[in-house]
Amino acid sequence: MRIKVLISGLLAAAAVLVAAALDTPGIWVGVVTLILQLIFAYSWPTLTGCLKPWPIRIILALAAIASSVSAVGLWDTPGLQHTLLALAAGTLLVFVTQVFRGAAAEGRLTNTVAGISGVALVSQGAGLAALGAVPGGFGIIVLTVLSLLVAGAVAMTKLPSQAVLLLALLTAAALAAALSALPLGLSWSHSLLLGALSGIWVGAMRAVILASGAVKSWTHILAVATLILTISGTVSWYAMQLTGNI
Repeated sequence: MRIKVLISGLLAAAAVLVAAALDTPGIWVGVVTLILQLIFAYSWPTLTGCLKPWPIRIILALAAIASSVSAVGLWDTPGLQHTLLALAAGTLLVFVTQVFRGAAAEGRLTNTVAGISGVALVSQGAGLAALGAVPGGFGIIVLTVLSLLVAGAVAMTKLPSQAVLLLALLTAAALAAALSALPLGLSWSHSLLLGALSGIWVGAMRAVILASGAVKSWTHILAVATLILTISGTVSWYAMQLTGNI
């Protein structure tokens, strides 16, 4: 199962890197990010065991479209400043759909929790789209994705979760710091930060997945792989904003 998650993440990461390398990365990275978000929107209700999942899927898809379109700056400056609106609207829609199912409907609480958490994750998953649309975002995307891949290779092993978390952190941070020698526009300390955050995220997600045993099908695998990649982009976006790189 760990290998299948890594393979799915590898393919998605390759698509992001290709998009970032094109002449108009602001558009192409946004397109790839939206596709990943839509895959997550479809698979998340299945992973969380929703009954009547299609209303939740539609709401998550709408939140994905709104967040990525706003992140690339089609009507404003690129960034994640409008994702809160997508989150608020999506949360309201989740409540409304569950209310209309009726008080006697089964799984309303599960659907509500899965819907709200899904809206939060999918709307905040537009970080890659935002990075692709700002100056200097290419280097951040490259470092983030490569750090994820290295940490993912560590996560494939059968080592205990605590050891994987530490090794993923160290290897991803070391690789990112080494890649700062390339003309990516980032200092070694900022590159180290990006790698460390990616390593921690992968190690933590691996521990949660193994402890819960929830990943049992390809739909679940796609949900986890897309979640790891899109949220990593958002974490990198906020980290670089705080350090003044974007």
